Amino acid sequence: MRRTSVGEQGNAFVEFALCMAFLTPLLAGAFSTGLSLVKSIQVGEVCRVANVLIVRGINLAQTDNQQLVVKAAQGLGMNQSGSYLPNSAGNGVVILTRVYRVDSNDCLAQNVTATSSACPNLNYYVITNRTIIGNSGLFTSVTGTPATTPDSAGNIDPKDYTLNTGNRATDFPDPTIMSSSGWSTGLLYLDPGSYTLVSEAAVNISSLNLFSILQTPMLYARNLS
Repeated sequence: MRRTSVGEQGNAFVEFALCMAFLTPLLAGAFSTGLSLVKSIQVGEVCRVANVLIVRGINLAQTDNQQLVVKAAQGLGMNQSGSYLPNSAGNGVVILTRVYRVDSNDCLAQNVTATSSACPNLNYYVITNRTIIGNSGLFTSVTGTPATTPDSAGNIDPKDYTLNTGNRATDFPDPTIMSSSGWSTGLLYLDPGSYTLVSEAAVNISSLNLFSILQTPMLYARNLS
C-alpha cells in the first residue's frame, strides 16, 4: 500500500486552491450566463404578451389591465410585493407605442394645408400613443420620447402629433431621404395614414452578478405588429 507523506498532502491542497482560483470565476460566469438566458426568454415572452394585448384592443393604460403583463413578468422584479401591480421603482419596464405616419388628411383636419411648411409632420412617423408599465426611469424607448404628455389613456392629441415635430418617432425611415434602393432604413416602412404597434420590454438583471468583474447586461426585447 502506497503511503502519502505530509508534504504530498500539502501539495494537493495547494494545487486544489490554484485550480479553484480559476474554476470559481468560470463556474460563476456559466451560472450567470445560464440564468441570463432563461430571463431573456421570459423578457421576450413578456414583450409578446403586451403586444398581443394591445392588438386585441386591451387598454393597458388601466392599472387593472397592466397586471396581465406584470403577471407574465413574475420573477423579474416588475411587481409590487405581494401583488401583480406594477412597481414604479422595480427592475423592469414595458413601453407600448403606437407609431403613425401622418398623411395629407391629418393636415387638412387641423385646418392647415398639406405642405411641409404648414404641416411639419406631413409624411413623418409620429407617436400617437405611449403607455409605460413599471419603472419609467429604467430605459428610454428606441422609438423616442414624445414632447407632448399623453392623456390618461396614453393618447396624444391629433393636433400635437400632426404639427409638433417633438412628437416624431425615431428609428423609422426618414421621408426626406430617398436612395437608389428606396427609402432610408428604419424599423418598418408604413404608407401614409397607417400605423404599427410597438412593444418593448427591458429588465435589469444585475442581481445575477456574482462578482464585480462580471457584468450582466440589461435584457431587452421588442415586438411590432
